[in-house]
Amino acid sequence: MGQTLTNALPPAHSGTSSATPQAENLPDDPGQEAIPVAQPEPAPVTGIPVSWRADRQTWAANTATLYGVTEFRYRDYIISADKVTWNRDTTELEAEGHLDVRGGPDDVVLTASRGTMRLNTHTARFYDVTGTMGVRGSGRNVVYSTANPFVISARVLIQEGERNYRVLDGTMTNCRLPNPDWQLFAKSIDVKEGRASTRNTFFKFLGVPLFYLPYLQHPIDDTGRQSGFLIPVFSLGSSIRGFTVGEQYYLVLNRSMDMVVGSEYYSRRGWAPNGDFRYKGPGLDHLTLRWNALFDRGYDQVQPDHLIVHVNQGGADINAIVRKDFSPETRIAGNAEYLSNYTYRLVFNDSYWQAINSQVKSDLAWTRAHNGYVPSIEVARLQTFVSSNEDNQAQQANVTFNEVRLLHLPSVRFDVLDRPLESPSSPVYWGMGSSLAHMSRSEPDFHAHNDGRIDLYPHLSVPLVAGGWSLVPTLGLRATWYSTSQVPDLTGTRSGVPEVSHDPLHRFYGEAALDLRPPAFERDFAIGHQGKVLRHVIEPELTYHFVDGIGANAQDVLLVDTTDIPTDTNELGFSLTQRFYVRPRPCNNVDSPECNSRPREWASWQISQKYFLDPNFGGALIPGRRNVFTSTLDLTGVAFLTEPRNLSPLVSRLRFEAVHNLRVEWDMDYDPKPGRFGADNIFAGYSWGITTIGLGHALLNAPNEQGSKAALIQSQQLDPFIQIGRQNRVGFNLAMNGGYDFVNGALQYGGVQAVYNWDCCGLTFGYRRFALGTIRDETQYLYSFTLANFGSVGDIRRSNAVFRDPAATPAF
Repeated sequence: MGQTLTNALPPAHSGTSSATPQAENLPDDPGQEAIPVAQPEPAPVTGIPVSWRADRQTWAANTATLYGVTEFRYRDYIISADKVTWNRDTTELEAEGHLDVRGGPDDVVLTASRGTMRLNTHTARFYDVTGTMGVRGSGRNVVYSTANPFVISARVLIQEGERNYRVLDGTMTNCRLPNPDWQLFAKSIDVKEGRASTRNTFFKFLGVPLFYLPYLQHPIDDTGRQSGFLIPVFSLGSSIRGFTVGEQYYLVLNRSMDMVVGSEYYSRRGWAPNGDFRYKGPGLDHLTLRWNALFDRGYDQVQPDHLIVHVNQGGADINAIVRKDFSPETRIAGNAEYLSNYTYRLVFNDSYWQAINSQVKSDLAWTRAHNGYVPSIEVARLQTFVSSNEDNQAQQANVTFNEVRLLHLPSVRFDVLDRPLESPSSPVYWGMGSSLAHMSRSEPDFHAHNDGRIDLYPHLSVPLVAGGWSLVPTLGLRATWYSTSQVPDLTGTRSGVPEVSHDPLHRFYGEAALDLRPPAFERDFAIGHQGKVLRHVIEPELTYHFVDGIGANAQDVLLVDTTDIPTDTNELGFSLTQRFYVRPRPCNNVDSPECNSRPREWASWQISQKYFLDPNFGGALIPGRRNVFTSTLDLTGVAFLTEPRNLSPLVSRLRFEAVHNLRVEWDMDYDPKPGRFGADNIFAGYSWGITTIGLGHALLNAPNEQGSKAALIQSQQLDPFIQIGRQNRVGFNLAMNGGYDFVNGALQYGGVQAVYNWDCCGLTFGYRRFALGTIRDETQYLYSFTLANFGSVGDIRRSNAVFRDPAATPAF
């Protein structure tokens, strides 16, 4: 490549200029060398092109001396300086005065007083340096090629190869120039293979030295990972844990796996080990394992009778999520969790919603789906903590929870998705569900183990569509064999708890169903004067379901999952759905990116109800108890059957999004028989600018699942929240949320978190209050000081942040 000069020769007589004039136009007097001569620079032996722009140049053998260099290019390097000496054989370069180096394999931007470089080996020595790794120039602007730029200053900077530097008497930071919020000062900083390490370092914040670090390692790019100790945890403490201090070690196993192991120490309770393991394979393959535990030394509680009771609330919570795809049709996936006791979760979990979650689920399944045939093997475990038992001597000091455990070890299924009976054009479709399961159920005063079950469910359907009408009749037979059964307690002598019987049970029944959907009714209305159209659509649906052959034997079936709850039924159902769509005015140019003529759903409202022609469900219903059957569960998840009845509750589901940034969801079950709401849940949220406010209200009136009489369970919760800004937004940000229990008349939870972020650091303060009955009465004062792209000191983490995770599903 020929050299390009900053000033050209005088124009030729023809009025044109050339960067490489003809020989006859060149001056003969050597004294006129102030006018630079453009001569092609032959390519080096390696074939790497070199070019420069300079005010003046001289040659001596293979060495060029350039003055006023505004641009010297070699590979990705762009260099400028007052004076450059360049040897084209060795690629050695010496630069003096206002040296500026950009590019290279590490995307550097360096300014120095002088320096020497050997470009082909990426080695150099610079003096009085300031600069950044991980940036690129775009015109006059600086573009960061990584979200984690590495900014340095040094008396001497030595480059020892690609991604290999040594900073002498300098500083480093991740803050963007020109005014970094924080810096680390050290005699020597080694930068190798994407990480920086140093010893005897002083941390400086906003120009003020704060503390001393004996050793430090830090990645300098997005993908850099380095084993080592993480920033220690220092917590202001809480009324339960006391002062907290902790440390973790991060271990890189290979490019696909890493793990964190560590522990915290609660000054009032003891050691709390924790950690996680992560694996990310090809495609969707992954494995995540997390564990938390507490070796609680407990505390002594003095009772009113002066008896001293020792309280221990320690435990362990281990959770794993895994997926492995063997082919596009075959995979194994699931999650597994082990919780030693519910008290540990309730007292020490940082998340309010996880702390009050009384279920522990584990499910691992192998599945193959090919051409509509789906074989699968599943192992599952469900553990539910249903109520508390209090030690009489402890008088609420030691609390244990009753458990219900359901096991499938294993369950083998073979399902056939609905498909044409004979040929692809056949109007008759067939499908099948089948399973072979080994199950058990355990709860207080009831233990059923080694319950075998074989279930077979073939069915036929004939979809009929004409003139906008849709009619789908379905016929099916179902046969189920149980190796174990139960004897129900109909008199209440055992508080409603059945007895286990080892007599086998056979259930065989037939069913018929009709699903009728008339044509949807719709009408358009003009809105305003801008051509908008509102479309109102009404979608009715009628259903009929008949099951016969089970009778009162349904009471003898061990209840483990939804396969065990079918009963005889003769029922009619209806559903009426109204939808409102708005379509913007038509676009003249539909290909324009500004054109958005697709309709948007403003609101939808669905109401549904069932009428039971057989109010006793073939004799399966037990009066005065809570009864959950397939017929009721298909309508609503709230139990309502405690006596024979014909009419079910009226179920309403409303969604409203007509106003931009406003979303309202109102789910309601109204039971006309007792004249009350079975459930009434409202979730609403509205956003404007950087502010979001929301409200959640949940009401429940449902029969109790325990005892020989169905007592009413009542719950009413109010959960407001407000968020201004985001947790990582520059400036002031605030979030508040809470949970108020109207039944108990108490605030169960409240949290406030305030954040102020500078360019690359932030300071956070938080307050949290838990009041979960007599078990947890805790006040927490939280703080966190964060260095962007580096780490944070404090006890505010994602698990206990009041700010909502932007990746999570909105709560409203």
